[in-house]
Amino acid sequence: MAEHPNVELVRRGYDAFIAGDMEWMNEHLHENILWHEPGGNFLSGDVRGREALLAHFAKQVQHFLPEFDVHDVVANDDHAIALVTVRARRHDNQETFEGRYVHILHVDAQGKALESWTFNEDQAALDRFLEGLG
Repeated sequence: MAEHPNVELVRRGYDAFIAGDMEWMNEHLHENILWHEPGGNFLSGDVRGREALLAHFAKQVQHFLPEFDVHDVVANDDHAIALVTVRARRHDNQETFEGRYVHILHVDAQGKALESWTFNEDQAALDRFLEGLG
C-alpha cells in the first residue's frame, strides 16, 4: 500500500527545512499558514503567513541548527502527524538539547500546509535550552 501524499509532504518538509530549500517551502506552505509555537521562549507564539514563517525559521537557525529524526508520520486528507526527535546545538555556547515531540499539520486540498501545532515532551527543558536567545 502506498503512503498517503501528506506523509510525503511532512517528510519532504523536514528535508527542505534542513536543506534551506526555500523554493520547496514556498510551493508547499500555504500563503496564510498559521504556525503555533508552544512554550515560553523567543520562538513561542503564533506566526501568521508564509513570509513571516520563513523569517521565523531564519531566526531559529541564526541561533541553532536542529537535526530531526522523523520516527513516523501518519496522515489522511486533512492532517498529518509526525513523531519526531530533535537534536540541536546552540551557536553561542555549544549547549545541546535533545527532545521528542508530536507535530500536527492541517493540510489543504491542494496539499499545502495550512496550520501547524507542536507538542513537546518536555517543554520546560526546551525553554531552558532557548533561554537568553532572541
